[in-house]
Amino acid sequence: MIISIRKIGSLIRFISMFAVLAMFFYFVLGWVSDWLTPMDPYSAPSGQAVKAFQPESTMDSRYSPAERLRLYYWYGE
Repeated sequence: MIISIRKIGSLIRFISMFAVLAMFFYFVLGWVSDWLTPMDPYSAPSGQAVKAFQPESTMDSRYSPAERLRLYYWYGE
């Protein structure tokens, strides 16, 4: 069996270039993802927009959990 130094060098160069380009694309896609994602998607809207869901605390809720479950099944949502 003949081992060619030129083929081994070519293989090492290919693997190293593949790894460098894979890391480059990984970081570029991460940067694009951070750029496209809003800063805080759960923040209160600005202007005249209204937030559709306001979480209620369980202490001052006007419906008990059983009543909320009954309403859930009643409305079929």
